[in-house]
Amino acid sequence: MQNKSAIQIFGVLVAIACIFHLSFTFVTRRVESRAKEYAAGDVELERAFLDSMQGQVVYNLGLVKYTYAETKQREINLGLDLKGGMNVTLEVSIPDLLIAMSNDSKDSTFVKAIRVASEQQKKSQANYVDLFYKAFTSINPQARLSSPLIFGHKDQEMINIKMTNEEVRQILAREADQAVDRTFEVLNARIDNFGVTQPNIQKLENSGRILVELPGVQDPNRVQKLLAASARLEFYETYDNQEVFQYIQKANDELARLRVAKTVSIDTTAQTDTTQTVALETVPDTTGTTELTEDKTEDTTTTNSQMTQEQFEKENPLFALLIPNIGTNESNQQFYNPGPVIGYATAFDTAKIGGYLRMPQIKTILPKDLRLFWEQKSSADNPTNLMALVACKITRRDGKASLEGDVITDASFEPDDRKGGFRVTMKMNAEGAKTWAELTKKNIGKSIAIVLDGRVYSYPNVEDAITGGISSITGNFTFEDAKTLASVLKAGKLPTPANIVEQAVVGPSLGKKAINAGLTSLGISFLLILVYMFFYYGKSGLNADIALVSNVFLLIGTLAALGATLTLPGLTGIVLTLGMSVDANVLIFERIKEELRDGKGLRLAVSDGYKRAYAAIIDSNITTLLIALILMIFGAGPVKSFAVVLFWGILTSLFSAIFITRLIFEWQMKRKANISFSTKATENLFRNVNIDFVSRRKLFYTISTVLVLGGIASFFLKGFNLGVDLQGGRSYTVSFDNSTISTPDIANALGAKFGSTPTVKFYGSSEQVKIVTKYRYNDVGEDVDKEIENEMYEALSPFFAEKISLDEFTDKEGTGISESYKVGPTIARDVKIKSIWAVVLSLIMMFTYILFRFKGWQYGLGAVIALAHDVIIVLALFSIFDGILPFNLEIDQAIIAAILTVIGYSINDTVIIFDRIREFFTEHKRGNIIELVNKALNSTIARTLNTSVTVLIVLVIAFLFGGEAIKGLSFAILIGVIVGTYSSIFIATPVIVDLKKREVK
Repeated sequence: MQNKSAIQIFGVLVAIACIFHLSFTFVTRRVESRAKEYAAGDVELERAFLDSMQGQVVYNLGLVKYTYAETKQREINLGLDLKGGMNVTLEVSIPDLLIAMSNDSKDSTFVKAIRVASEQQKKSQANYVDLFYKAFTSINPQARLSSPLIFGHKDQEMINIKMTNEEVRQILAREADQAVDRTFEVLNARIDNFGVTQPNIQKLENSGRILVELPGVQDPNRVQKLLAASARLEFYETYDNQEVFQYIQKANDELARLRVAKTVSIDTTAQTDTTQTVALETVPDTTGTTELTEDKTEDTTTTNSQMTQEQFEKENPLFALLIPNIGTNESNQQFYNPGPVIGYATAFDTAKIGGYLRMPQIKTILPKDLRLFWEQKSSADNPTNLMALVACKITRRDGKASLEGDVITDASFEPDDRKGGFRVTMKMNAEGAKTWAELTKKNIGKSIAIVLDGRVYSYPNVEDAITGGISSITGNFTFEDAKTLASVLKAGKLPTPANIVEQAVVGPSLGKKAINAGLTSLGISFLLILVYMFFYYGKSGLNADIALVSNVFLLIGTLAALGATLTLPGLTGIVLTLGMSVDANVLIFERIKEELRDGKGLRLAVSDGYKRAYAAIIDSNITTLLIALILMIFGAGPVKSFAVVLFWGILTSLFSAIFITRLIFEWQMKRKANISFSTKATENLFRNVNIDFVSRRKLFYTISTVLVLGGIASFFLKGFNLGVDLQGGRSYTVSFDNSTISTPDIANALGAKFGSTPTVKFYGSSEQVKIVTKYRYNDVGEDVDKEIENEMYEALSPFFAEKISLDEFTDKEGTGISESYKVGPTIARDVKIKSIWAVVLSLIMMFTYILFRFKGWQYGLGAVIALAHDVIIVLALFSIFDGILPFNLEIDQAIIAAILTVIGYSINDTVIIFDRIREFFTEHKRGNIIELVNKALNSTIARTLNTSVTVLIVLVIAFLFGGEAIKGLSFAILIGVIVGTYSSIFIATPVIVDLKKREVK
């Protein structure tokens, strides 16, 4: 074996890397287990414990140390379908952006163009600005977008009345792109403040959409309001630290007195600005020169070291949590640090501080015009991980901020050549410029706080009065800081709402059931494959089993290293990988057996067996890799997880099957161990098979034609049961405590509320149903989902054996709604188009690869005909048996993924046969075509059946034990493997014979 040492070293390094990345998962599980023990069932206390551990070192490797937050980022992520939570796709409302940029223009051409473009967007994948531009120019070719009545008004400085329509279109397109970035920044900050563990937010490129995943969310309605609300930008005057600190000191003293009197009752719920929590970083400013005069504070701070921690906390309830913004000079004199920051606190303590400051006894101490905000983003080089509390001032009688963000006309950032870093420039309209001039004149030498959604993003110091409405904000900003601040400023002028176009909520109990079912199917499949390989191949089968165990370890380690999210379809991908991973070993072992039968010695037979199996192994796995890549490109969410697992599973399978088993064989042969490639029961199985497959091809053509035509007829006559992700709508999984419920009765009860009868089917058991409806699925109001759930509660309450409250019905736990899913029409249209393209591109790619690899169009055409045959028959079964079989046969994204997987598996099987046919044609150039093809089929029958059997084993287990959610997926692949094996032998190969014979003639 060549390069044996290099392969061994590489294998050891990969194993070490996998152990390293997997170790983070075990560390985080250990910390979370301690949190559960500490909280004893109290969810809030458990979360508080984990929040307090964020900056604590929990994994010490000597040279490198990791905090809990860092280990959490590196652990294996579980999808929402495995642990519960909320998944939301938001689409930035470009129509609202254009209306805001036009100052709500009433121009008839503009208004009509907006309406037409909005209608066309429901049926088109073109971006909204292009649809609007086309509609505008077609409605009135003479109309100008730069008109003062539309975008050329005085407050819109980016556009002047001399610009052409095309120039304006380019600006609108740029602003639309930037609106997505601004919305992303705002949502990112809101989610950080929401207190969710391991949230995920990402921009979906080239779609104008943003994906948000929030694990473990308990209140979906609150999340919807949080995400869909427009941004609120405000500018506040500020207090100086020295001005307000005396009141904070008095508040601390009063809290100490109340604690002694045992009258403290703290509300730590997030209701005001001072209670929002997020892990931030701030560097206390120690450059001030104002000395601290003699005060109680000095006594408190100078005697800290002489007090016990318990005593200090007792006498200073507030300062035990809030670190005063006080510095010490070289003479050991204390002074107030200048600026509006009054103190710093950890993220864990901010809620408690907010509770203290909201107490009626404390409110009377603080100035009535004082408003406190936590800082959203601060210096990146802060090692203490503290949050700044900024003292702002209310100067208007109506209690509002000194200036609001709707006066901003533009904001940008650029390098700051004078001070280094980046600076941010903002422009205001005439009204804003006037107020801003007065505000800055009054606050020279002081700070003005820029606040978005109750969070301070910056508090620049005013150097001079600013007239003209153009301001420059400097502060040695990094690129990201400057970009964020510019986005925040523009968000105030253009409050572009983000509409929820797709939403999924999974209850934690359903997630636990899913992961238990997935792990059960994985465990059973794993054991059965190990037993089967040993049963069929004897001692060499044990070598394959070692490779299989190694493969699972390498695959999970790779997923951990990549930070991949493991979903229920992803678990199914691992199960499928188990079956497919032994394919290469089956090919190798069957080749070795042939070499041994030809009289070669063991060492030569093993060497030649590996060499002669490489071509078929590489060809068959490359085609499956191509399918996985297509799924990764066109899939989303769980489907993408399935594709990622499939892709890396193939690569780890190849490494394990080819290199690990070879190293084991080399070691065994060096020790002169007895190696067997069969058992007594399988020794002569398929040894002298001589079946005339090709001569009966017309019979199989007829059978397949009947099945295909019957399926196509069902497509038109009965159609498909499309999932909501392909047609749009709402889907609910509802659990009852009553096994005598009737789906027609439930449908009628809901129909009376909805105005149209929904589809209701049993889902997994006689006590659980799945409800699909298009009722108000295109409504985007904040309370729509809550209103629909209320209507469902009223309609379904009579079907429960025991009375259930509305909260119990909607809490996604136990009986009631355990899962909900909503897809808007634009998302459904995009998914459907992507699905069609994915299947078509897969067929084209397979034809192209086979054409070039086998250097004959006959091979490519035969393979594509067989693949089309497989796809149609699988879809036909879903159409014909929907409503007949006792499980869900809904066509959704997962089924599209299954069909693509079937294409990959079928071509895998076909390539193995084609490879042997090519080999026989090369060796016997003058032989009879039919005889050569029959001989090739008979020689590969053991490989064809064995690879199919191993995959069928895992698919049957997944179908039986994997849970209701993946029954359709596993059924589709199960049928596809059977049909794919049939078509590889009886369709693809005979087609080659007929095409080759025609070529000879």
